Amino acid sequence: MGLDLYVGPLTRYHLNDWLTIAQQIGARDGYDVRIVRAHEDEDPETDPDMVQNAVREWQQWLGEALGGPVDWPESATQPYWTDKPDWDGFGAVLLFAAYDERPDLRPSPWDKEDRPREFADAPAYQAASAQPERYLTLLSGVEWWLPLAEDPLVIEASRPTGQPTRMGSIDRLAAELRLLDERAGVLAGHDPAELRRGLPSDDPTLAEVARFGLAVMLDLAETAIEHRQPLLLDY
Repeated sequence: MGLDLYVGPLTRYHLNDWLTIAQQIGARDGYDVRIVRAHEDEDPETDPDMVQNAVREWQQWLGEALGGPVDWPESATQPYWTDKPDWDGFGAVLLFAAYDERPDLRPSPWDKEDRPREFADAPAYQAASAQPERYLTLLSGVEWWLPLAEDPLVIEASRPTGQPTRMGSIDRLAAELRLLDERAGVLAGHDPAELRRGLPSDDPTLAEVARFGLAVMLDLAETAIEHRQPLLLDY
């Protein structure tokens, strides 16, 4: 099961009216790519107006729960953006964050010993995620980052479909990613645009995977802030 990032309106996301990078490449090259997700709606609503109204009602409910406005633009025709750090890129970023929180638990030589896809099993991640200080949303299991006027830190709320999900602020995510880059020097001396094109080899080091993952995540987080749209994990 792969991991994609989606930035765009929830209306379009819940209509499944978007294509992952793999689907876009398949469409370009003339073959079909079918995506099987872990959280498919059992009875997805297909009427765009009804879905948009449901999302707007959910925004109002969330705003009332948070005590502040939740009103980013929503429609079925707005643009979206997507990329694929996959679990390796995402996991490597989380491991770097965990090692910055708990350097005493960073293995040596850590580039060879850690497996990004199994980040949740790493002692540093387990310790850091229990009480994160610098990287609250990265290490707390957040899957949706929203363009909110006020930062709620981390909340557990139902999606418009009713599925409980941990959520945070997109501004906080971007700040955490920038801090990680500053403290760990992940992107130092590297062109983020070049990194986003893919990993440099078939057997990359953890640092190389983290550079790729951070470049992808930070680019989409900044896009989400610029266009006032949510950023979601899709798997």
